[in-house]
Amino acid sequence: MSEELDFLIKNASIVDGSGAPSYPGSVGIRGDRIAAIVEGEGGRLDAREVVDARGLTAIPGIIDVHNHADLSILYYPEAESFLRQGITTFVGGLCGDTPGPYNDEYVGEPWFLWDIYDDLSSYMYYRDWLLPRDAVNARHEEVYGWGIDWSTMGEFFKRVEERGLSPNYVPQVGHGDIRSMVMGPDFKREATKAEVREMAEHVEAAMEEGCRGLSVGRDYEPGFYAEIEELVSCAEVAARYGGVYSSHCLFMGPPRVRKPTERPPPRLDGVLEAIEVGKRAKISVQISHISPLYPTGPGESEIMKEASVKATFKVIEDARAEGIDVNYDVIPNHETGGIFTSSWLVWLLAPWMRVSGTRERLAENLRMKEFRSEIKETIMAGKWNMLNPNLFKEWSSQRYVVSCSNEEFVGKNIKEVSEALEIDDVDALLEIIAQDPYTKIVRRVKDESTKLMLFAHPEGMIGVDTFATDDKYELRSPPWMLPNENGYGGFPRYFRRMVRETKMLTLEEAVRKVTSLPARKFKLRDRGLLKSGAFADITIMDPSTIADQGDQLNPRRYPKGIEYVFVNGRMVVNKEGHTGDKPGKILYRE
Repeated sequence: MSEELDFLIKNASIVDGSGAPSYPGSVGIRGDRIAAIVEGEGGRLDAREVVDARGLTAIPGIIDVHNHADLSILYYPEAESFLRQGITTFVGGLCGDTPGPYNDEYVGEPWFLWDIYDDLSSYMYYRDWLLPRDAVNARHEEVYGWGIDWSTMGEFFKRVEERGLSPNYVPQVGHGDIRSMVMGPDFKREATKAEVREMAEHVEAAMEEGCRGLSVGRDYEPGFYAEIEELVSCAEVAARYGGVYSSHCLFMGPPRVRKPTERPPPRLDGVLEAIEVGKRAKISVQISHISPLYPTGPGESEIMKEASVKATFKVIEDARAEGIDVNYDVIPNHETGGIFTSSWLVWLLAPWMRVSGTRERLAENLRMKEFRSEIKETIMAGKWNMLNPNLFKEWSSQRYVVSCSNEEFVGKNIKEVSEALEIDDVDALLEIIAQDPYTKIVRRVKDESTKLMLFAHPEGMIGVDTFATDDKYELRSPPWMLPNENGYGGFPRYFRRMVRETKMLTLEEAVRKVTSLPARKFKLRDRGLLKSGAFADITIMDPSTIADQGDQLNPRRYPKGIEYVFVNGRMVVNKEGHTGDKPGKILYRE
């Protein structure tokens, strides 16, 4: 070639992201693009730097379709937890929660700033969604030395670009923040027609500023209180700009009192609502965190679970047959979900932990019969949603004690402890904490087969559902949570389980579902495929060793098997780790 390449990746097995069979070849990079792909060793190509990928596989950079890194990318612009698991592009602004638009009075709670919100808001069960902007900024400036000084999404994007970022960022705007901006703290009601019109105007402004879609969080405040007409009105605006409607559907409802006789909304209804919005607004729909829509109940068999998953697929397939562009995504680790994780057993008693002040004091208080009785009464009344035996019948059989001063409890789940002590499950929980408030647990769910089936559908994608960070971040306020292990190894786990161990997907199909499929969904031109002229977002991995290394006790561990990562033609990860380079871009709506 007439001009020297910047990088040559030679001797690789190339999986191009289309689903086509792999082939041996070499990839040449010049600037931010793939300049050439040739079969064989690439001996005819010259480059300033050569990466010998013998024994490795080159794939398009992984696109994470469900992510909450919008705000945290300002604090961790290298996004080491993402890049080191092969993610080169993340879709942000999910669950109705984005870093704007904000008004001058209130800002909505971002997961990432949990500690700051705890500093400002005294609460026992559930903190407020909105806090005064001045109060948040005063504390934020004390901790970080700067404040949240933007209002619009466009202004936020400028802050991100000034700081720089390693991965690419696909922005969406959150319906929750728009609803809060329009209605303020008075959001627990149906919006007026004038308020809905104002929300639609803010959606339009955000789309004009470059957002690629609108997200809603129907299980959270304030999105839970929206009527479908409001959702359709906002989605219609995003549709005019070719946007996507990303829906965390109404599965459980927001944390609130759930009486023993009160059941959560049917999961099916939440998905059907999202599909109806897609149909009426004529907009592409992405359903977040899908799970089987037809409950099978206690004692379910593998046959029943498979039937429920197939029936769930039929809902998606019927909508697609009707002409509605519907896809879904799944979190890789089915036991811990996304965002945060905590192995402390006292997490299940967080309200009373806050009242007691220290773990030791909580244990002392649990020796009082009246205190135990009041806690148990509150739990059984359904007031604390993190521990509601009326809704989650298997809560005690899923949580296993892994460390405790009473070694007789170690290795048992809470159900087994209750049987040994001849008391009920909640009393067993209280007794374990009373004996050792530093007890640690892990959650073990026995339905991985369901998750694997959901991974396998050709229209399903993967999203780690966490934020950008490093391997040091932790919350300092109770319950002292850590970033979820998905944030460090979600995609390696997906490849390990689906390709190498279960062989439920070929490597080519597994790659397609995390590269070209999401690129098509979010209209990311020249990304998601390894082809000449495409942007050089490339992940080089070893399929024979790729694996997550974090667990519930130690989630902040980077995976193995990711050898090199390129973003826009620049190397951001090599065998030594993150290079510190920040070549990422905000991928504005075109």
